[in-house]
Amino acid sequence: MSIVIENEFLRAEIKERGAELSSVKNRGGYEYIWQGDEKIWAKQCPVLFPVCGRLVNKKYRYGGNTYEMNSHGFASASVFRAERLSETAALFTLTENEETLAQYPFCFVFSVKYELVGRELVVEYAVKNADDKDLYFSFGAHEAYNVRDFVRWSVEFERQEDLYVKKQASPGYLGEGRELFRAGVKELPLNYELFLNDALIFDGLRSRFVTLKKEGRPVVTVDFHGFDELLLWTKAGAPYLCIEPWNGLPDYADTDGEFTRKKGIRKLAAGETFSSVHRIGFCE
Repeated sequence: MSIVIENEFLRAEIKERGAELSSVKNRGGYEYIWQGDEKIWAKQCPVLFPVCGRLVNKKYRYGGNTYEMNSHGFASASVFRAERLSETAALFTLTENEETLAQYPFCFVFSVKYELVGRELVVEYAVKNADDKDLYFSFGAHEAYNVRDFVRWSVEFERQEDLYVKKQASPGYLGEGRELFRAGVKELPLNYELFLNDALIFDGLRSRFVTLKKEGRPVVTVDFHGFDELLLWTKAGAPYLCIEPWNGLPDYADTDGEFTRKKGIRKLAAGETFSSVHRIGFCE
């Protein structure tokens, strides 16, 4: 099941499973979102919670116990409670259940709100600690945009950047430090060789938004003011680019597995709420 929201400029569709954005079209019918393909990558815009990226051996420790969890957590496979707030807004909510407690021993309320405002889709993520102990979590976005004829596209940064990326000990796992990827970049032309070592996880960006462009023409702008990290990712030969704001990180290869010490993890006291907003502007 899905919920549709729309205004005079855009029509968006969001699935109840995973609170996953599955379509954004302008009034001319142009589809901005990758439509998925089992042979390449079946997902479209998965929501990441309560971890971002991979855990070493899919495991972590908390409170003296060992738990197992897939990459990016369980939100993308969970059915959210969906509520249409208006013609232009919808709210998706997930709380703990028997399945989540088996892999994540916390009581929580995780919500994702989508709202169309003019030519923007405003996405607000919120985590409430419904437990009587500290809650440890991460969340992130993983939106995939249609990018056919890949080399005709580029990503422009808000500011000129010396692009540093976090070192990877192996694909999907981080190593200590960072390395200079490109110097003096305002606009990064896309090619598949950029992603030979998996995702680009930028380190120390000054920019707070990026613009996806086709042959110099802006198509999508992604604002990530409320997030600590920004990633770019695709698969070789795939006609999409993921632009991913994260509040969290994959495991470091040398992690001791203790969840409370996981790098990039956030801690929330009992009864408190943490939220972040990211905005997607559609330019065509």
